[in-house]
Amino acid sequence: SSPVPALGDYCSPDIRAIAAAYRGDTIAFTGYIGAINPHGGATTRYDILIGAGNYSETSAPGPAFQFRDVNTTNDMPCVGDVPDSVGVRTNLAVTAEVDRYEESSCLFLIEPVSTAGR
Repeated sequence: SSPVPALGDYCSPDIRAIAAAYRGDTIAFTGYIGAINPHGGATTRYDILIGAGNYSETSAPGPAFQFRDVNTTNDMPCVGDVPDSVGVRTNLAVTAEVDRYEESSCLFLIEPVSTAGR
């Protein structure tokens, strides 16, 4: 399970401390896709914002996780129940390796290990 608690402040120093303590470790958590944007000018590589918990139109607790510069076919192995399409609002079970916390953007960068629809 994830050592990362749901927090209201995306820029909390607690997130930075947790990212540093778990750098290189694998974590698992329930999340959802909050946004998908092309990485730079790429057409097949994306930056994918992953929120904690379930998708909601009224709340979005932090931290704000991000898969950066990934190809959805090759870099995000899907396991178990795979939805027909994946996009904003898709709830996922995420297993990822902790990269780092980026203070300038308040993003908790993670590398995908596996994802599953839920």
